[in-house]
Amino acid sequence: MWGRKIVYILLVIITSYIALMYESPVPGVFLAFELLLPIALFALTWYHKKNVKVTIGNGQQVADCEEKIEIPIRFHNNGWFPITDASVRVNVSNTLDGEKESYDINLRAPAKTSVTVPFTFCSTYCGVIKISFERIVVFDYLRLFQRKKTFSAQAECVVMPHLLDLQVAVTDACRNFDSDSEEYDKHNAGDDPAEIYQIREFRQGDKMSRVHWKMTARLDQMMIKELSRPISDSVGIFLDLRYQTIEEIQSVYDLCYSLSAALCFNECHHRMIWYSQDGGGAFEEHLIKGMDDITAVMSKLLVSAKRTDKLYWEEYKSSRSTPLYRMIAISCMDTNKDEQLGDFLSSDGTRKSILTINEIHELIEI
Repeated sequence: MWGRKIVYILLVIITSYIALMYESPVPGVFLAFELLLPIALFALTWYHKKNVKVTIGNGQQVADCEEKIEIPIRFHNNGWFPITDASVRVNVSNTLDGEKESYDINLRAPAKTSVTVPFTFCSTYCGVIKISFERIVVFDYLRLFQRKKTFSAQAECVVMPHLLDLQVAVTDACRNFDSDSEEYDKHNAGDDPAEIYQIREFRQGDKMSRVHWKMTARLDQMMIKELSRPISDSVGIFLDLRYQTIEEIQSVYDLCYSLSAALCFNECHHRMIWYSQDGGGAFEEHLIKGMDDITAVMSKLLVSAKRTDKLYWEEYKSSRSTPLYRMIAISCMDTNKDEQLGDFLSSDGTRKSILTINEIHELIEI
């Protein structure tokens, strides 16, 4: 910008010299125009600053790693003059690594018009991406002057971990484990008298204790009530947040996300558990029933989870009154060398196993 000003000053000096050397009124008219033009342009930048506004449209809320994310920027010019040169500063940060990158997006808009400009970026790592807009700069038509206008606008996008191809086999012992669940299987009958699955006609071999006498009397035909089957939520995914590099915790989240998605595919309710240092330290434990739950829980995990110096398994056992039937720990540590993972595998009535980021997991039995 200073280069443009110097060039313009030189132009005025040259025009002044020509006006003094020649008696023609034309150089004088040009000189007067060149002297008045900066004043008009300076005033124009103040006018633009007063009439410009930037807002954020509804962009993507969830994306995958390395997927292009598009956030629409709405640029409003409420003035009577077109804006041919403006720039908005966009800051992008990831909660996983804490690094912030800044971008300057060029904008322009005709008079009394709003335009939408897409801001596109992608993230190598999973996490909650925070996009913030802090200022806009408007320039005059010759780019001699500029005016900054500060404002605050924010948007967030959850970047999910990589989805790995994990094969999960859920055993009948796990599905039938009595966990006092209040949800019932919509496709299979069970033996829980608290809920009736369906009422059907009598078949050979049915127990007389399952006869629905009121319906039998009403229809004058033997009817049987099938009891419901509670959906067990006795599986837990326990995250080990001890890591050294971003790549290690990214791999831990990849495994956690993929295992949770595989369990949902097998209609197996489960819980995701990790130690959060927020509020003095407490365990986060969330029930997951489907893919929508995974997105919500992973968002909380990516925001609240911080690196820890211990596994916190013993503390979790002490905090829970009823143990889960099956617990899978996900870790980046070496199971052969880490004592805390060895303590995790000790016998205490819960079936346990460990998934590590350095192993190939072909079939996981739950």
